Amino acid sequence: MSDDTTEDKKKPTSKRKKREIENAVKICSTPVTVENLAFIAREFILCTLPHSDPGDVPAWSRTNGNLTLGVQPGFNYKTGKSYGIPYGTIPRLLLVWIVTEIIRTKSRRLELGNRLSDFLIKLGLDPSRGGECSDARRTRQQMEKLFNAIISFEYSLEMVGFIHESKISMQVAPKIFLCWNKKDPDQLSSFGGTSGSWIEVSDDLFQAVMKTPSPLDIRVLRHIKDSSLGIDLYTILNREAFRAMKDEKPRFLAWEWLHDQTGNEYGDIRNFRRDALIQIQAIITVHPGLLISIQRGHRGQKSGLVISNLSTPSIPSDLVREPIQGEVNRTPPVLVLLPPPPPKLPPPEKMLKPGTVARFRAIYPNLDPLACKAAFDVWAAGLPPDQQPRHYDRVFLSFAKRWIVGKMVVNNG
Repeated sequence: MSDDTTEDKKKPTSKRKKREIENAVKICSTPVTVENLAFIAREFILCTLPHSDPGDVPAWSRTNGNLTLGVQPGFNYKTGKSYGIPYGTIPRLLLVWIVTEIIRTKSRRLELGNRLSDFLIKLGLDPSRGGECSDARRTRQQMEKLFNAIISFEYSLEMVGFIHESKISMQVAPKIFLCWNKKDPDQLSSFGGTSGSWIEVSDDLFQAVMKTPSPLDIRVLRHIKDSSLGIDLYTILNREAFRAMKDEKPRFLAWEWLHDQTGNEYGDIRNFRRDALIQIQAIITVHPGLLISIQRGHRGQKSGLVISNLSTPSIPSDLVREPIQGEVNRTPPVLVLLPPPPPKLPPPEKMLKPGTVARFRAIYPNLDPLACKAAFDVWAAGLPPDQQPRHYDRVFLSFAKRWIVGKMVVNNG
């Protein structure tokens, strides 16, 4: 204990660490609002982009169970070189911006300029300063990689006697107009008095986003923005928390599954587990609704994470229904992620027991029991809820005594 205390005195808390602690306290003490709302597509949770630069390769892929994500770099015909594979934190954050803008505008064409700059500033990035390692330079480089890349999702499923395969390939932004500042080549510039720069995402990406968006808290992203593994784990764990809460059952994630899903660049799964636990601890400090325990492997049981069914996602379901703030003089579209409750179906038709039908026919041989039942159902539907028949067949036979008046014809043959 004394050694630890001495070590703490030698290494005081850094200014950056203090800011992180202050931000974590602020996030936990301030309710999330619609302004903190961001989104990511489900497909980019199930399989994630590389963490580090794969180099000058013709393609890159990651497989998670039956799903394989493939990325083919775009080609710059002006330079005669490949743009390269998007990697790291920036393309992940760009994808969050793209998906959020698609949900906000319900349009394939997305205006850059102030919209993107404001988003990056919310994440704690500085898009205004240039330089070799600046946020602006990294953003431009990863924008070029991501917007020009062709992303494929391949799904295969083996069944008895069959192998089902499906594939979809899409360029993130098949139409691009970027106007860069000549004096500051890392900055987007206005053109013709407008923001100028825009992208148009592919229809396949647009449809996928509108179908299965997953809500995120931009404040949590800001807290873990420096770690691509942290961003991946947040999107995964937040989705699993929602599923555990919805199903009222804990969710289990084996380390090997998480390794395949987010970290197959790690040669040793133990190193992956070590780094993942560091990022999970950082996530929990700003996402207190995430209740996680560690399950150790024992007698054939896999080791991994258990997400409690008492967990809550970082974005409440009712908040997702609220409209996202749009631009000035523009009516924001109403976002409804969760489908409206289905209309109440009429109660299933009650059937008479065979014994009741036989008794009716024995007493009233010349009358149709189904005709009497139809009249009985109409009569019963008009009764108040507290007077509905509790014993359907018994009340039916009593009703039949009144219904048959004037209807019975005795056939003496």
